[in-house]
Amino acid sequence: MEIKLVINDPKSGKSYNKTLSQEESETLLGKKIGEETDLSFIGLDGYSGMISGGSYMTGTPMMKSADGTGLKRILTSRGFGNRRNVRLRKSVAGNTFSQFSSQVDIKITKYGEKTLEEIFPQKKENNG
Repeated sequence: MEIKLVINDPKSGKSYNKTLSQEESETLLGKKIGEETDLSFIGLDGYSGMISGGSYMTGTPMMKSADGTGLKRILTSRGFGNRRNVRLRKSVAGNTFSQFSSQVDIKITKYGEKTLEEIFPQKKENNG
């Protein structure tokens, strides 16, 4: 299973995508939302980031307060996909990454020497 990594840069407001290989994704297994991690395993030497979220292989969002790796059914009253003032059961994924996770969101907290634009060059579109 491939895991997509979304790296968010709070300074510039840009996001960068990377598809992780099997070896790279194994370094994230067992980590939880809110943990600080070193990003040198994907070629970002000197960078570190905080895991801010993700999604399960079914597209279900991960929730920080739901412990574990599998899907959970939680009772929501307001927020997290509930706009009305009624109590609803919602499916959410646990806060720990497993082989069934499909996306990881990371927010940069410490910057390295190279800029992210140098590491992830933007593709230029030809409109004419």
